[in-house]
Amino acid sequence: MPTDRALTKKESTVYAEVLLGAAKASNMVFELGGQLEQMLKTVRGSIDLRTTLSDHTIDAGIRGAIAQEVFAGYDPALLSALQVMVERDDVALLPKVNEAYADLAEEALGAVIIDVVTAVELDDALRDKIKTKYAAAFNKDVLLREHVDPNIIGGIVLSTHGRRIDASVISQLENARVVLSTVTSGGER
Repeated sequence: MPTDRALTKKESTVYAEVLLGAAKASNMVFELGGQLEQMLKTVRGSIDLRTTLSDHTIDAGIRGAIAQEVFAGYDPALLSALQVMVERDDVALLPKVNEAYADLAEEALGAVIIDVVTAVELDDALRDKIKTKYAAAFNKDVLLREHVDPNIIGGIVLSTHGRRIDASVISQLENARVVLSTVTSGGER
């Protein structure tokens, strides 16, 4: 894993460009971005997986086989890129590769990609409302990457370009809990 920022950016961009080329060839630019995002979440969400894929004491072939098994069913180009990242000890670049790919994919698609998380599947009316509002805000077409997460209880979480709007019920309950835990009741302490 490179330590120089310019080199890190360059290597991340190269991985992203290779992925974009493969995605364009199979007409899966949007879909591959979703898989890359999910791969990143999986790696971030498992300390054991993250540690194993980055452990220099484990043979690169074994680490690659583990990655292939964990991400079986993902796009072959994405699996190949991950294999190379594992072999070159570049797994820590995955977040930067994801960012670079997202930027390149938006440029290639001529649209803004917005991740939308709801407790239940979006209906067509709400989907259209979100697209219309953000198309006007960004002055570009909007593509939604929809995720259903019952844990948010209700509401919606929108994110794009490092910005996040969290109007989920779980977030509002957590904010209320924090406020109530810091308010004195006025009685004896």
